[in-house]
Amino acid sequence: MDIRLENVLKYEQPTKYIVKSENYSDDFVLPVLTAGKSFVLGYTDETEGVCKASENPVIIFDDFTADCKYVDFDFKVKSSAMKILHKVNAEDNLKYYFYAMQAIDYTPFSHKRVWISEYSKFKIKNRSVAEQNNIVKELDTVAAAIDNAKQRLNALDELVKSRFIEMFGDPVENPKGWDKRPLSDECEIITGNTPSRKKPNYYGDFIEWIKSDNINTPNALLTPAIESLSEEGLKVGRSVEKDCILMTCIAGSIGCIGNVSVTDRKVAFNQQINGIIPNKNNVWFLYVLFDLSKSYIQSTVTMALKGILSKGQLSKIEFIFPPIELQNEFAKFVELTDKSKFIVQKQIEDLQELLDSKMDEYFG
Repeated sequence: MDIRLENVLKYEQPTKYIVKSENYSDDFVLPVLTAGKSFVLGYTDETEGVCKASENPVIIFDDFTADCKYVDFDFKVKSSAMKILHKVNAEDNLKYYFYAMQAIDYTPFSHKRVWISEYSKFKIKNRSVAEQNNIVKELDTVAAAIDNAKQRLNALDELVKSRFIEMFGDPVENPKGWDKRPLSDECEIITGNTPSRKKPNYYGDFIEWIKSDNINTPNALLTPAIESLSEEGLKVGRSVEKDCILMTCIAGSIGCIGNVSVTDRKVAFNQQINGIIPNKNNVWFLYVLFDLSKSYIQSTVTMALKGILSKGQLSKIEFIFPPIELQNEFAKFVELTDKSKFIVQKQIEDLQELLDSKMDEYFG
């Protein structure tokens, strides 16, 4: 038997939990949350109007995007654009409903609040508390294994960065006094392009067409593109070969500028991306250099530039360029680490496949 979400979950407006100040600091303890991808926006020192989820866990639900998060620790929120969901029946397992919501295939098509009008009307399988607990225990085990593997992956990324700092020092402060030169002295820079949509023959299956969403630091390699260009489209597009860098130059906010990925295949890319072709520097050295210099890169972008990191501006930014022999030595360390990362990434993919199959089994 199925039951509507509104019959098992009651909502609370988040008004009393909204922070008064957005002066966040890592020195503070209490997290400020959003139900979106970023989740933790920062930390506040405010002590009033705290949602005590450590005592009674909740689901935070973005009322415009339908994204949701399960929360079992105390927090505050930034805005009222969410609902805080509590279980109606005290005996129920709230996380069962959270997992059920993850299985709902729903994308809002208009900018309106959706919990009351649409989302709460969705039906899920109504199960006994014992069944809920067993399902949650099984799904939690797989989810915890995924989180553990992701932590190991992050630890390997941090290991690479630590090795970089050990060999070259902070790339912005440059304590070792390496030569600093404009990027254009060391690399060729090209800006991507979007072939006209009015000419459908420009789009086909000849070459992947990368967008900024495919570049997601700290993932070193590009994620697969959804669209591809035809041979005709490539003639008016922009492309780079294997072992180049793609850097986001505009992606909705300055905070997204400076994400980088290494190309492991020839790809075309749009105008929100700058392609960086090494002339003689090691591409893996450049990747970590740019990753560690992201804030420095973003600081060159001003409102006068309308939040765009242009090819001209990027070409003028000065970076350290140690001897190629040291760059290659560092790259060998990256290569060894990548072998470990590949194994962990495969584990994550297998575990995710297992989780998806169990979600499908329990929620359809």
